[in-house]
Amino acid sequence: MTGECPMKLFNSSVLDEIGKKHGTEKSSMTGGIDYLRKYEFFLKGFKDEEFTLLELGIYHGSSLKTWEEYFPRARIVGVDIDAKAAQYAGGRIEVIIGDLSDETVLESLGRLGASIILDDASHIWSHQLNALFRLYRTLPSGGLFILEDIQTSFKPVSRYYKDDFLSVPPAAVLYKIAEYMTANLKPIPSYPDKPLRPISKIRRHHKKVREIADSADAAVFIHGSCILVKK
Repeated sequence: MTGECPMKLFNSSVLDEIGKKHGTEKSSMTGGIDYLRKYEFFLKGFKDEEFTLLELGIYHGSSLKTWEEYFPRARIVGVDIDAKAAQYAGGRIEVIIGDLSDETVLESLGRLGASIILDDASHIWSHQLNALFRLYRTLPSGGLFILEDIQTSFKPVSRYYKDDFLSVPPAAVLYKIAEYMTANLKPIPSYPDKPLRPISKIRRHHKKVREIADSADAAVFIHGSCILVKK
């Protein structure tokens, strides 16, 4: 007896090996974050499909190359504010240069019709929440929204990512989505968040949280990341 469970949930390393080959920090390589081994459980159903994958934040382009290899029929679109990121376009990889704090940029990205959206951009709270609020609703049924590096919602690093636009950490918003979803409570006209406390004093924020929760099949938290599955 080895003491190891015979059926491990994250038992495939195909995507992770591709990620290590391309050098993405999302892999389990030395110094990596080990996202891909867990993501594959949710992504493998898309593997041979034609669809659009949208990644916010390009960095060195290694994750775009990883997606291109793992999804042989997918359109891969990366977005970054740095014009130098244009060099990573080619093959089935497209690069859009744009500021994700710009509402018009988010609106244009929503028209891409992406089935998988990964946010690995600035990690600034308002940028993460704007992307979530604006782009999640554009996903088709069965689509995935992955919000990465939500450890920036917590001390001691949170002070570098918090801003005045919305002082609610994205992790708290994701928790509230999970709370609304699992409680299966519907809004009461006179008080939309009774008996659950609203996420912020701004009504439109908790309205958006409820909209996401009502249209989500699952909210899965892993080390440093959250995966939302749309109904």
